[in-house]
Amino acid sequence: MDIHFHDYLEAKFALDERSLNPDVKTEFARWVSGQPRVTCLDLGTGTGASVRRLLNLVTEADLHITAVDRDPTLLGIAQERMADLLRHRGFDVSAEPTGIRARQSSHEISIDFVCSDLQHFAPNQAPASFDAVITHAVMDLLPLRTMAERIARWLRPKGLFYSTINYDGETALFPVYRDEDFESRILALYDTSMEERRVWDENSGGARSGRRLHRILGETGFEPIAYGSSDWNITPLRRTYYRDRDAVCLTALLNMIRDEAIQSGQFPKEALDQWHRERSERLETRELGLIIHQIDVLAEKV
Repeated sequence: MDIHFHDYLEAKFALDERSLNPDVKTEFARWVSGQPRVTCLDLGTGTGASVRRLLNLVTEADLHITAVDRDPTLLGIAQERMADLLRHRGFDVSAEPTGIRARQSSHEISIDFVCSDLQHFAPNQAPASFDAVITHAVMDLLPLRTMAERIARWLRPKGLFYSTINYDGETALFPVYRDEDFESRILALYDTSMEERRVWDENSGGARSGRRLHRILGETGFEPIAYGSSDWNITPLRRTYYRDRDAVCLTALLNMIRDEAIQSGQFPKEALDQWHRERSERLETRELGLIIHQIDVLAEKV
């Protein structure tokens, strides 16, 4: 079964929420709670997971969020979701050409949605004017040093960069496949495809983006505040059910892994089809598990 990308993004919201590193999230929440007003830049917005998370963290401070993504369909979904969420919380919400404005008593929230490839994105605001920049499950797709340098220019002194769900080179399926070597080669190819990805004529963050980001931030004007694992644990409980919408996520991830293997041309089609069919059957019987290692990072601009 094929899963549309926007459906996958929506399905994994609950998975991401329970996977976020609690210590890193707490440090970010503590900082946010001490601000009377927060101007935030969200890079790679998708359907609005990070914006939704920020709205859940900020209960009193005024918020101005600039949400950037290259896909207008995803931004449209994000705008609709955020407007509904704010109305549900009792805000008076109005649509404007650039996004939405919401007011509740003296509390004001504005969200501007910007459709742009990050390579060409430049904020309308003055340099060093954002209080926070956030990214979620996107830095492995981007050139890390270039992005870290840009983010440093956009943040005010002592501003924070909060980057979550950064892939860090370990994908494991359970139970072990009957041809363990075959599956190991498929998963190794999945990582290799990330390592070989070129973006803007540079290497992307790749399969070790979490640890690389931590190092590069220390070299580009940031002081790490907190970091830690945010592993995905997509495993069945009592062979009876998957949590939240984990089965949808697992279906989508199996398809992604298979598609990378097909594109490589390194595997016999019959053997690959058999692997995908058997793994999908394990999913249907609620036996298949997947654990992925990821890292969250919170850093302050020095």
